[in-house]
Order: sequence, then structure tokens, then C-alpha cells
Amino acid sequence: MNVQPAGGLLEFLQRVPDPRGRLGRRHPLSAMLAAVVCATLCGFRGIRPVVHWLELHGVGMWHLLGFRRQPPVRQTFANVLAEIDPDLLEAVLLEFVEQLELSHETGSPGSSVKTGTIPSSATVTSAEPLDVEIWDGKTLRGTRHSERRAEQVLIRIQHTLAKVLSSTAISSDTNESKTAYDLIRRLILKGKLIVGDAAYCQREICEAIVEQEADYLVTVKGNQPQLLHDIEQAFVIPRSFSPLRRA
Repeated sequence: MNVQPAGGLLEFLQRVPDPRGRLGRRHPLSAMLAAVVCATLCGFRGIRPVVHWLELHGVGMWHLLGFRRQPPVRQTFANVLAEIDPDLLEAVLLEFVEQLELSHETGSPGSSVKTGTIPSSATVTSAEPLDVEIWDGKTLRGTRHSERRAEQVLIRIQHTLAKVLSSTAISSDTNESKTAYDLIRRLILKGKLIVGDAAYCQREICEAIVEQEADYLVTVKGNQPQLLHDIEQAFVIPRSFSPLRRA
């Protein structure tokens, strides 16, 4: 079994500060976080499912993840995860994914460029592919409550690689559009194409994207009635129009 990728993950997760005191570190934090990552990738989402995933695997898997004894119970996972800085953990995981992509591009079989004769029928283009980001708000499953709004996050996805670039919590006192606007002002988006639904069809959002020297592609719906009307009219064919030439 090739365990190099898992080992790399553990090395990255060791960068996450352990919020526990020395006496409370019965289980390595990197092992617990690695278990959460691997279980989630296998479709076991939530603390109970993570513990169940560990139970389904034996001692060999526990050791690969970095555990030195039987993995912790659900409450231990809950207590530790509640103290972890989610933004820092996200940054570490994104850096790990980028490192995997880089190693794949530079070291995988067939990644080297071969020279040869280009067939005369081939079309050669030097244009670089668009750097497309898809922005979308998501509601977290299981967070709906009768007394408060469900928890929501703004997800940024790199289209070509289908990679999540970031997830930003949407505060209960704001909405997706305002969260997106604040995020645009903080990021470097030069040269990117930002794709979003009707929530992003706002003047201030589009202007902020242009100020960043980026482009946008957004859906127009009823929240911008005049703009929607103008677009529809631009595609209306006058009744007097005829594609046939007049004699």
C-alpha cells in the first residue's frame, strides 16, 4: 500500500495549532483531523459518521492516520473540533490540495511535453484557458431551526479543476450578495471570470469585479426587471423582419 499521500496530509495537518493543554492530548490532533478529512471524502459527514467510519476500519488504518491507540469517542471529537480555527484549517487543506496538484503536474507519468511534427490539419492556438471561478451560496444541511436561520456559506469553486477555493460563512445579519461584495474587495481577482446566479446581478458587485480587472457572467432575473426587459427586447425579432431578400 502506498501511504505517501496520507503521510503528506498528516504533515500539513500538524501545522494546525492544538487548542488542548498537554494533559489533554491523549490523541494526536493531526490524526483526528486526518480521520475527519478521510471519512468526509468517503461520504461520512458529521461527527457520528466519522466515528463510525473509524470503527469500520481496523488497527492498520488507525495507525496510518497517526493514532497510537484506539481512536477517541464522539464527544472528544466534538470538543476538539469546536476549538479549531476553521479558517486556518481550511487554509492548510487548500495548501495540501495545491501541493498534490503541483506534484501531479510535475511528476506524474506522461506529464512531460514531447516535441514532434504538428500535422498540417491541426489547429494551433496560444490562447490561455479562462480562469473561471464559480461563486454560489449554500445552506448547510441539518442547520435549519424554527428560531433561527439555517447556516449558510459562500463557496468559491475553480471551474477547470472543480476545486473549492474557499468557503465563507454568511452572517445571520447579512446575505449572500453583501458577503460576496466584501469578499471581492479583499481578494485579488485580476484576469478571472466570476460566474454567479441572480444574487450577483447587483451594480455594486459588478463594479467591484471590474475594479479588480476581472470579468463577470451573471444570471439576470426578476430582481433586475428593467435590465431583464432590455435584454429580452434585444432578442425580439420585429414582425416586419423577413430573412428573405426583397425583389
